Amino acid sequence: MAKPPLPLIVKWRDLAQEGRFYTDIAKGFPDYTASQIRHYCLGHSGASAPGPIQRRRRWSDNPWLQGEKSPHALLDEKQVREVLDDWDDEKGYWRNAAGHWAKLLKVSPSTILAARRGDTWKHLKHPNAGRKKK
Repeated sequence: MAKPPLPLIVKWRDLAQEGRFYTDIAKGFPDYTASQIRHYCLGHSGASAPGPIQRRRRWSDNPWLQGEKSPHALLDEKQVREVLDDWDDEKGYWRNAAGHWAKLLKVSPSTILAARRGDTWKHLKHPNAGRKKK
C-alpha cells in the first residue's frame, strides 16, 4: 500500500480524536486498512506528521473492552477463531501463512501474528494461541 499523503493522516487523526474507531474510519478510505490507519493515528508511522497522536494502551486494563469491544479491534471474535483454528496438528504448524489471512481479512500480517502469538485476544484462551512450530 502506498504511503498516505499528510492531509489524509491529519484527517484520520482528527477522526480518531473525535472518538471514531479505526475500523469505522477505514470504511471511508478503502485504499487503506484499519491497521494502517491505526499505525498512523498512534504515531508508529508518520510520527512527524501534524495532528493529534492517540495515546497508546488507553483501554488495556478494562475487561469490558476486550476483543471486538476494544476500539483498537480490527477483527471480530469469529475471524480470530478462524485464524487460530488454522493450526495443522500433523504438520505441527499453521496451514496458511499470516499474509494469507491478512489479505483475506484486510488487516496487516502483524495483526494476525499478534493473535497467533497470544499477544492479543488472550481472553479467548484458545489452545492454539502461542503455539510454536515443532
